[in-house]
Amino acid sequence: MERQEHGKSTGQIVDRFEMRILMCDRDNVRTRLFTSLCLFAGFCLLQSQLACAEQRPPNILFLFADDQPPNCLGCMGNQHIKTPNLDRLARRGVVFQNAFATTAICCSNRACLMTGQHMIRHGVEDFIEPLSAAAFDETYPVLLRKSGYRTGYLGKFAVGNPGRRDRQLCLPADKFDKWYGFPQSISFRQEVDGETRYLTEVMTEKAVEFLRESDSEQPFCLTVAFKEPHGPFDYFDPNAPNTYEDADLPRPETCTSEDYEALPEFLQESLGGDGAKRRVDGGDRGLQELRTVYRLVSRLDASVGVILDELEDLGLAENTVVIYSSDHGLLLGDHGLSGKWLMYENSIRVPMIVYDPRIATEQSGSRREEMVLSIDVAPTILSIAGVDPPESMQGKDMMPLVRDKSVAWREHFFYQHTYQTDPPRSPIPSTEGIRTKDWKFVRFPDTQPVYQQLFDLKNDPLERKNLASESQHASRLRELRQLCDDAPEQLR
Repeated sequence: MERQEHGKSTGQIVDRFEMRILMCDRDNVRTRLFTSLCLFAGFCLLQSQLACAEQRPPNILFLFADDQPPNCLGCMGNQHIKTPNLDRLARRGVVFQNAFATTAICCSNRACLMTGQHMIRHGVEDFIEPLSAAAFDETYPVLLRKSGYRTGYLGKFAVGNPGRRDRQLCLPADKFDKWYGFPQSISFRQEVDGETRYLTEVMTEKAVEFLRESDSEQPFCLTVAFKEPHGPFDYFDPNAPNTYEDADLPRPETCTSEDYEALPEFLQESLGGDGAKRRVDGGDRGLQELRTVYRLVSRLDASVGVILDELEDLGLAENTVVIYSSDHGLLLGDHGLSGKWLMYENSIRVPMIVYDPRIATEQSGSRREEMVLSIDVAPTILSIAGVDPPESMQGKDMMPLVRDKSVAWREHFFYQHTYQTDPPRSPIPSTEGIRTKDWKFVRFPDTQPVYQQLFDLKNDPLERKNLASESQHASRLRELRQLCDDAPEQLR
């Protein structure tokens, strides 16, 4: 882009310099020599500026949702939800078909996204404790800022409770050049300068401001953490049409009383089981939950469109890498359950789209099957910027996969969830397990006796048949259980 603004090829510039030299006084050798040297120096400076422009690190835009499973995207095969802007991003970029959260809860997995670490290493297990100052200094935004990037964070932060712990650690505004972060609990209804505003509209305006304030000489990294489709569900954007108000949306195949009753009693009575009787077998609660989530996802998608269009309008799109994901998935009636927390697929699966405009167009719209994780986001962002990730990061750089290179990749990953609720809320059972390409082992360590699940994902993708007690799968059970036993010590 900058090369075009100079308006001349290298050959044309040289011709122009030679013409100017011939116009000098032929009888004055010193004048000719001095002029030639000045013009040559100018030519060298111009070439240096062009080279610097080509080597300038790319901008980075990281967008992520709150509670969005990948099946709530048109580009992932859902024909009932309207996500035209994210679908456009998917057509341009690389879509990871098998992306997962390593801990499906806001507080813990947002720390995973920032640090590139498993929960067992970064230690954020609840909504109270923030990352330590030392740990936050090894997150991708801090490391990028130290490397010369202009950084911004807009949206839900939710790593630490500012009312109970150090506010500066819980809401680290001083670590960013632009900050509009907020804690876990916030309403979509906001009062701004005496006017009622929808939260995401305010966030989008601030994202546009950040882009317009950008200096062409300084790369940026902007993180936008949308609150959709997470609740509360008491206020919606009054300017956005509710296209799902009367929509008859298909429920998950396992949203049946038979699937719910097949669960062990402690799962039926857990927080995710609340309201199951009104959800299963076509109950009105299940349909309303779907309509609400779809509505919020489409509202998020509209904001993504505004931000991407602004990148285009400002001439920034050609040098901005865009990543889209979610902090975790969501059970929308799967097995009669709601919420996340558990290790069922729609709880731990997340969307993952990476668009790098610098890569050849042959990669546009391609799909990858490798298992990528939320802990891969931080090292990937650092790699894009040319910054070496610290040894504390446990994730892997996804960019070789984006570039369609053949690289050794993980064969399994460890999942863990430990957050507990307080009465009178229903409990959440602690969960840990191993997921491979074709198998899943799940263990609930606090039950007596310890309850185990084993699913053959290749032949049972809906996770309806627990094989843990079947003798023909005993060796598989032992293998995965051993991996689960060994993982905590290996990952600390």
